[in-house]
Amino acid sequence: MARFSERPWPSQPGVMPGVEEQDLRTFAAYEPDLLRGRQLRLSAELAAEVAEVDRLVRAFNDAAPTSPHLESLARFLLRSEAVASSRIEGVVASARAIAHLELMLATKAGDDQRTHRGISDSAREVVNNVLALRRAVTALSDTEAVTVDDINGLQAALMVETEQDESSGFLRTVQNWVGGNAYGPHGAEYVPPTPEAVGPLMDDLAAFISEDHPLPLVQAALVHAQFETIHPYNDGNGRTGRALIHTALARQGLAVGHVLPISMSLLAHAREYIAGLNAFRYVGEPDSPAAAAGVDAWIRVFLAATRDAVAEARRFTDELSQMRRAWYAKLAHYREGKGLRGQPRKGAAVVRLMEQLPGVPIVTARATESLLSISFVSASNALEELAGAGVVQVKEVERGTRAYLATDVLDLINGAERRLTYTKWDLPELDAWV
Repeated sequence: MARFSERPWPSQPGVMPGVEEQDLRTFAAYEPDLLRGRQLRLSAELAAEVAEVDRLVRAFNDAAPTSPHLESLARFLLRSEAVASSRIEGVVASARAIAHLELMLATKAGDDQRTHRGISDSAREVVNNVLALRRAVTALSDTEAVTVDDINGLQAALMVETEQDESSGFLRTVQNWVGGNAYGPHGAEYVPPTPEAVGPLMDDLAAFISEDHPLPLVQAALVHAQFETIHPYNDGNGRTGRALIHTALARQGLAVGHVLPISMSLLAHAREYIAGLNAFRYVGEPDSPAAAAGVDAWIRVFLAATRDAVAEARRFTDELSQMRRAWYAKLAHYREGKGLRGQPRKGAAVVRLMEQLPGVPIVTARATESLLSISFVSASNALEELAGAGVVQVKEVERGTRAYLATDVLDLINGAERRLTYTKWDLPELDAWV
C-alpha cells in the first residue's frame, strides 16, 4: 500500500528560528507501491489515447528510415532531448557552447575536460547528458536485462567532471527531499522514500524496465514516475529518470535509432509535468480508485508530452530538409560565381559534409578529416567552400584553430522551445494536484 510514513528526525535545537523543536522531530516520507505484478486497469478513453499515440510514434519510426539524413537527424534529436532535460533541472548552456565542447572532446579524446578554457560547467553537464542519453538508448537497450548497476552507471556518466563526480554512481544512503530548506525535510514539497527502502524499490524498477510490456508507452511512463518518486541519488535524478524513458522505449522497439524530444515538451509544460508526478504519488492500495486516478493523471501528461514530441520530431525533419535545400542553393550560387558547375559531384566532400552538419553543427578541419575519412586538405577545402557560400560561419577558437559553425542548426532548438511553450494541453483534472 502506498502511503506517507512518519519517521523520526534528529533533534537540532535552534536550527530554524521561530519553529518549535517538537515540530521538527518527525517527517513524512513517501512509500510507493512496487511496479512489478501491478494490474493496471485503464479506462476505455485512456486506452484509446495510448493506442493513438503509439500509432503516431510508430508512424514516425516507419518514415524516419526513408530519410537520407537519418544519422544526422538522430544526432540532432538526441542533442535536443539532452539540452531540454538538462534545462528542466536549471542546467542551461547555449547550443553553441555545447557543440563547441563536443567538438573539443571529439578531437582531443581522453583529455580532461577541465583543460578546455572558456567552457562553462553547465556546458560540461549538458554534454555529459548527451553522452549518458546515448548510453541509455544503446548499451541499456541492448543488454538482456537492465540492472541497478546499469542505472548507477548512467547516473555516474552525468556527473563526470562535476562537483558530484566522486560520490556518483551509488544509491543514496541519506534522506533527501525536494523543495523546502536545507535544514531538513520539514516543509518540503516532496519527501522520497527513506534510504533503506531505496535498494528494494530500485531492484523492482530495474526488473520492470527489463520486462516485455504490451503497452510500451505506459511502461515508459511508469518507469519515469516511479524513478522520480524514489529519487535514488543525491543528484541527477531528473536527468537520469528522463533518460530511462528512452531506455524503456528503445527496449520495446518503439524508438529505434533515434530519441523523441519528450523532455522539450515537459520543459515547456513544467507545471503540468510536476502536477502529473504529484498525482502519481497517491495514497492507497495499488488497485484502489486513488491509485487508478493518480496513475491515469500521470499517463495523460506523459502521452501529451509524447504526442508533442512526435510532432516536433516531424517538424525538425521537415525544417532540416528545408535547411539543406537552402544550403544547396547557396552553394550553387557561390560555385557559379566562381565559374564552376553549380552542383558538386555526388559524393564530393562538400556534399557529404553538408549532410552531416545538422548532427555536428561545429566542426574543424581535423574533425571533418575524421568524420568523413578524407585528407586534411580535402576537409579544409570543403569547409572553406561552405564558408564562402555562407552555409557556415568561421570562428577562431583555442590556439588559433578555425571552427566552422552551422548557425542555422544552432538556432533551430530555440525556436522549438518557443513553439512548445504556446502549445496547450487539455488536462483540467490536473488542477487539483498543483
